Amino acid sequence: MRKFILILFTFFICTQLYSQNAVKQNFVIGKRHSIASKILDANREFIIYLPESYNYNDYTRYPVMYLLDGRKFFHSFTGAIAQMSSDASPQIPEMIVVGITSQDRVKDSSPTNSLIGYTGKEEKGLEVSGGADSFIEFIEKELVPYINKNYRSNHHRIFVGYSFTGLPVLHALFSKPELFNSFLAIDFSAWWDEEVSLKNMNAFFKSYNGSHKDIFISTVDRVKNVVYPEKENKTWKFIQMFDQNHPENIDFGYKKYGYKLENHHSVPLISFIDGIKYIFRGYMVNYDEMYNNPNKIKLRFEYLSDRLGWKIAPREDLMNFLGNQFMYSHIDMDKALFYYKYNTENYPLSNYAWYCLGKAHEKMGEKEKAIIAYKKSLDLLPENKELRKKIEELTNE
Repeated sequence: MRKFILILFTFFICTQLYSQNAVKQNFVIGKRHSIASKILDANREFIIYLPESYNYNDYTRYPVMYLLDGRKFFHSFTGAIAQMSSDASPQIPEMIVVGITSQDRVKDSSPTNSLIGYTGKEEKGLEVSGGADSFIEFIEKELVPYINKNYRSNHHRIFVGYSFTGLPVLHALFSKPELFNSFLAIDFSAWWDEEVSLKNMNAFFKSYNGSHKDIFISTVDRVKNVVYPEKENKTWKFIQMFDQNHPENIDFGYKKYGYKLENHHSVPLISFIDGIKYIFRGYMVNYDEMYNNPNKIKLRFEYLSDRLGWKIAPREDLMNFLGNQFMYSHIDMDKALFYYKYNTENYPLSNYAWYCLGKAHEKMGEKEKAIIAYKKSLDLLPENKELRKKIEELTNE
């Protein structure tokens, strides 16, 4: 138990050192930006969240989450991402988050024009509905290119929406399936326009033969009441139909929360956590792999990369932390060497990864291998005078 506490404490110290420059700066969760959209003929605002490691290297590329209702959920969802992607057992990878705000939520979210509201009656405010196609086109042709140009994004994109903004998430799947890789719809408005999403789903399933997708949809048990006299939970009906009919190249996860524990307004955060864990299922390394069978970590991430369609790797600082544990605390150089080598495979542009590998080879008495690793580190950071001196000393021994 004392050894386990020591390990966690050491990791905490490493993490603090890794981000020590951050404490000298203002604590910034996200920054507001805007685009003059020609497609929407308006300035559109969005907020950018960058992961902790973003400013400490220039070689890592990150998946991007496009989050609707950006102002409402930005703090809570990015906070969950920061926690779930950190510490000694991250459950998801770090990612960039783009929180998108809407000048007109009804117009941007609705895939069709309809005047019929949730209660089944006509509502004048719905006259503007039917703008989801233009909104998705704005994301595709203006926002995504902006993010790709200005940030180190990779090609994996996640689309997230809640309630009415869940409609464009699924509409994007049905109308532009290659725009996003993963989709998370939280208790979305399946009732809209006589369940038009259900009709679009059926048409989509008949023709889709594209790349692999991950979908997660949640809902809550409905309780009949005088305000919302819903005869059936149409979101749950949609989920059941999706589950029964989706093609093999679409993986589908879902959850229905009990009404005594959650309701439509309490469910967003817990649904988001469950959904993002589903999308990146298999990412978290267990203790058996960490300390007994580290070779299984490599197999785990090879499988995960194959499923997601992009090379995904464990965090560099976590692998380095485990390497240090086996080199300095547990004295198992084979395992230490595995972690250091694995880091150089995943982060070949990291001077520190190569330095740690060189240090391990040097400790094992493998001078030639140490020199090779040290030289690669020096090539990436030529101003490291101490390392240059170390190479000279080893060469002249």
